[in-house]
Amino acid sequence: MVNFKIIIPIIIIIIIVASLIIFTSNEETTKNEIEEKRIESGPFAIDKAQYNVGEKIFFDTDGLKFDEKGTVEFLRPINDTHHKTYIKIPFDGIDTQQFNYYFEPRLQEFTGICSMDDIAGNWKVKFSGTQYEDINFEILNQVSSWDDRLMEPVC
Repeated sequence: MVNFKIIIPIIIIIIIVASLIIFTSNEETTKNEIEEKRIESGPFAIDKAQYNVGEKIFFDTDGLKFDEKGTVEFLRPINDTHHKTYIKIPFDGIDTQQFNYYFEPRLQEFTGICSMDDIAGNWKVKFSGTQYEDINFEILNQVSSWDDRLMEPVC
């Protein structure tokens, strides 16, 4: 009888702790799914709407038509109204209908990107040579908790 008085409360505590762990992990999964929703325009997509400085941007193309040819331009913000080309990626549907590309915007003196302020802001992805809508995304002026690199100004 004494064993049951000890065992039953222990089992109840284990069930409560397990329930809390399951509930918390489900909540975190839901938050991550919302934050990392793909943004698409025609056959083009990026993996999420917001990035931290130092994160890689994953660009995906799938289902490009044979007659589609042009350039993907990633434009970084200069100010609230102007952007400057950061990188250009040519594409031609005759050569390939599917490709992936990723890059990490970095501080580089020769490109004039001297500090995190030069990377942070609202970026655009333009699809020159097509009728597809631009994709907009934001790079936040912060680094991820796992990123221990120093983002000191380089110029």
